[in-house]
Amino acid sequence: MINYQKVEQGFKNYVEKFDLKNKEIAMKVSHSYHVADLANKLAKRIGLKEEQKNLVKTMGLLHDIGRFIQYREQGIYSDLKSKIDHAEEADMYLFVEEHIKDFGIAEENYPIIRVALINHNKLEIAEDLTEEQAMFVKFLRDIDKIDIFRQQATSYEWEYQEITKEVEEDFKKHHLVDNKKSKTKTDELVIELAYVFDIQFKESYELLKETDNLELYFSVVEVQKGKENEWEEIKKELRNYIEERIEKTC
Repeated sequence: MINYQKVEQGFKNYVEKFDLKNKEIAMKVSHSYHVADLANKLAKRIGLKEEQKNLVKTMGLLHDIGRFIQYREQGIYSDLKSKIDHAEEADMYLFVEEHIKDFGIAEENYPIIRVALINHNKLEIAEDLTEEQAMFVKFLRDIDKIDIFRQQATSYEWEYQEITKEVEEDFKKHHLVDNKKSKTKTDELVIELAYVFDIQFKESYELLKETDNLELYFSVVEVQKGKENEWEEIKKELRNYIEERIEKTC
């Protein structure tokens, strides 16, 4: 069993160890709550049972717990630049150091939470997962991506200029793009937009569309003169992809 109120209290106690007046910390706290809320919405849509709803809300709330440690130690939310894998950092804190016990979660739920958190930020999920594990991993990755668009749109400034060829090629193939290929701020933007291609559930695409998070992200991007047509093509490609995925079972 999971008492979600105790999970929320445990999370509140955890984040109070950090500077909540820092806008970067506050942003990540907000993201965590948004992902937990999306977890509840998606759970209802795909027909999860009540206990499973509490499980996915817990995964959503705790999925970025390693980010706070990453930012405290390196002052940046980037696994590549900080050389800290925030999912592995969460695993260390919660399961190796056993702070998972601070959240009032029954031990029977530890394995599935651990697998989901470790896999939520990887370019590809582990191949040796059970069907149940894979479902929860995909679920968490979906809801995280849906809110990342909102988070990035409301927290940072973005420009569309030149895209690195490798990044552009992967995007056009409808692939996730390895962060290691990023060389410019525009590359970072396009790499994040490519998250659309990795969403797994039809219902997740419906939520993405209903939240308008992607459209919000589009709206804050400043486009370099002469690049307007390229930018319009990218938006069109993403919108069409979402509509296609909604129209058929994912």
